[in-house]
Amino acid sequence: MAASISILGNTGSNAELRYSDQGLPIASFSIASNSFKNTPEGKVQITEWFNVTAFGKVAETLAAHVKKGTHLLVLGRLTFNPWVTNSGEPRAGAEVILQSFEFAGGNRNGDSGADAEQAVPETNYTGPVDAQSAANGAALVGESVAGGEPFAGQF
Repeated sequence: MAASISILGNTGSNAELRYSDQGLPIASFSIASNSFKNTPEGKVQITEWFNVTAFGKVAETLAAHVKKGTHLLVLGRLTFNPWVTNSGEPRAGAEVILQSFEFAGGNRNGDSGADAEQAVPETNYTGPVDAQSAANGAALVGESVAGGEPFAGQF
């Protein structure tokens, strides 16, 4: 059973594009989401960081348009990846396997994201539901939720 997650936040880095041995595009980036917690001292802002991984044409789209500070709504499957630091300490990181995303407008620099929105119409991109299928080179399905018309980069 997988946990679904939605994150509204700002990217912490440009989306990085790489290719699998089979030629499948893979993009990854970090995203931060802020929440607030009431404490005896008052409201405290808590920032949670997530690593996001996307596959296929969605990965290429993200790599072309997602820069540090881009405001996104990310929907995906939450996984945890354990590792051991160089000093031998066990750690675990949250990773989101992207299922879809939307440009959410503005970013932390106060820009409206107009450059990205001009290049990519307001749409909802849908990526692979199963990362293993994507890694095996299975056909990826995507659709536009807004408007229903095909657009450049739709697959």
